[in-house]
Amino acid sequence: MGMPCTGVSARRRGFTLIELLVVIAIIALLIGILLPTLGRARDAARSVVELSKLRDLGMANRAYADANRGLLPISTHSRGFDWFESGFAWPHALYSYFADAEFDPFTAPNGAAWARVVNEHYRSPLDPTEPFDADEAPATADPRVSFGSNVYFELGLGEDVPGNPIERLVRPFRKTGVIQQPARTVHVASLGPTNPARELRRDHHMAHFWRYGDGTPDSVPLGRHGGGEGYLFLDGHAEVLRFEDTLDLEREVDRWDPEGF
Repeated sequence: MGMPCTGVSARRRGFTLIELLVVIAIIALLIGILLPTLGRARDAARSVVELSKLRDLGMANRAYADANRGLLPISTHSRGFDWFESGFAWPHALYSYFADAEFDPFTAPNGAAWARVVNEHYRSPLDPTEPFDADEAPATADPRVSFGSNVYFELGLGEDVPGNPIERLVRPFRKTGVIQQPARTVHVASLGPTNPARELRRDHHMAHFWRYGDGTPDSVPLGRHGGGEGYLFLDGHAEVLRFEDTLDLEREVDRWDPEGF
């Protein structure tokens, strides 16, 4: 029979304090290297989801126009006080395309059903504000949304726009058939205050003021997609662009005005 093992070699040797500190340092280094990569991957995934939601809005708007003689839904900018006279704003007008039920203000959907449609279809994962809560406001009130429609499509013939030269009177663009270049005309875009300290609660972009002002937006959240923002064009395609690629007065670029420059 062999002799039993004794001494230091027979005992399991544990990690020394220095070895543990080295392991911890290596793990911390790896985490520091991986976290930015994971963060960029997460933001890229969120960007893809937002563009998908914009495309869904494009399909819903197209279906609405097909059912309403080519007319696009309006925003709260044009709704007025009588919904049945001026029409529903687009979050309510498009509800049936996402919920398989007509929106009726007299028998409005319950809070949970309304919040589900708002959060799943009208809110972006890149929006830093909290999701819309079922108890926040009734379905007949205006929800907090992450996308805004282009008000150019709601302007009336000859509507007064501050700074608009008299030779370029605004003509109505609400019917899709009158738009000459739908693939280059912004219909819906990411929505949020350019000043993070100011809350924005509307569903549209007053883009006709930017053209005849200094070209600075007050409702497009610059850089939400890293170097750009999400845009839906009237032909239904969505893409990420820098704001100056949609409106740049020096280069005479205006993809918000259906007539361009």
